[in-house]
Amino acid sequence: MEFRPAKHNRLIIWTIQLWNAIDLSRHNRLRLNPHDLDRLKTIPKDSGLILTANHSDGMDPRICIELSRRSHRRFTYMINAEAFEEWHGLYGWLLQRLGDFSVERGGNDQAARRYAIDVVKKGHDILIMFPEGEVSYLNDLVQPFKTGAVHICLQAITETKKTNSSWTTYLLPVAIKYYYRKPIGLILDKKIRAIEKRLLIRASLFTFQEKIIRIMATILKRQELISSSEMISEQLTRLKEETRLAQDALLSKIETKYPQLQIDPKTQFIDRVQKIISFLRGQLLRKKLFSSETGIQLQKDILDLKETIQMSEWQPQYIDLTPSEERLAETVMKLEREVFKIKNIHPLGNRDCLVRIGAPLDIGRYVESYQKDPSTLSHKISEELRENIQLLINNMK
Repeated sequence: MEFRPAKHNRLIIWTIQLWNAIDLSRHNRLRLNPHDLDRLKTIPKDSGLILTANHSDGMDPRICIELSRRSHRRFTYMINAEAFEEWHGLYGWLLQRLGDFSVERGGNDQAARRYAIDVVKKGHDILIMFPEGEVSYLNDLVQPFKTGAVHICLQAITETKKTNSSWTTYLLPVAIKYYYRKPIGLILDKKIRAIEKRLLIRASLFTFQEKIIRIMATILKRQELISSSEMISEQLTRLKEETRLAQDALLSKIETKYPQLQIDPKTQFIDRVQKIISFLRGQLLRKKLFSSETGIQLQKDILDLKETIQMSEWQPQYIDLTPSEERLAETVMKLEREVFKIKNIHPLGNRDCLVRIGAPLDIGRYVESYQKDPSTLSHKISEELRENIQLLINNMK
């Protein structure tokens, strides 16, 4: 796909920031301690900086837009290339003027990587990345981080130190978490009843957890998972395994269709899926080389692969013990998307959004270790970053 660089437009950025601030105050009110904001403001503007945040909700980029407004710093965002195609390309035009550039997930997008490195080297903008790669819809649980942000930091430092030995760059951990302002039990019950009706599941006096288990089992066509003699935790464990088996079966089925793909089986599940999607999207661009029937099949395989990513977000054990309404809501929203084939998930009410900014990591001190073993060090720093954000989320109230 064609690479789309950022084309910041001050008027458009100012207009969107103003509208965004007003809308957030009504529906997703941002709660940010001034001390946290100072951490962002006080990082030297001549150094490189990547702001890395967890990605539990589709609202996260808009939270970052508000951070940009409050900190008076210009942000540049790395965004999935597919988003630039929406509204027949008009959305992509707007994204570029807001400071977004495209990246082909799963592909070897050297143009996006080079652009990101240059943004960090210049030091004028703050680069925004979500290392989880996908919206997880897991408000309390940070998913494994990809290592791209660390590689970009260290590559920028390595190149810049040739002319400026004291220059460094930072990774800034940012935790985002949402809370509903009012109880949503009645809304949850209404949503679950609608899903049960669509799946022809008889209404019952089960708890929310038990109803969700029945819905998941029905989608997987594994009704034998439901047993009144088993504890909820045992059913959730079995459901988690069945979900994984269903994902693996679908992925293997598609992989066998395209033997030319050489993907390391040790690669993380999401990365494997994204690599195949990137390959199939590349094939679709070569329309003249195959029949319309083949094109339809390619598109179906892409949709099936995206469904495996959505299934990975289910995380049945996320609602074990005494889950919060937020956890139940996230799970129900994902099931609603699956059953009704809804593209975008919307929250079930007005929320507060808590943002915490952790201590910045000075990546300059890792240059020598990076040159010796780039892969091991990148994974180590990425995990440290993920743990820092998880700790911030755990301490939020």
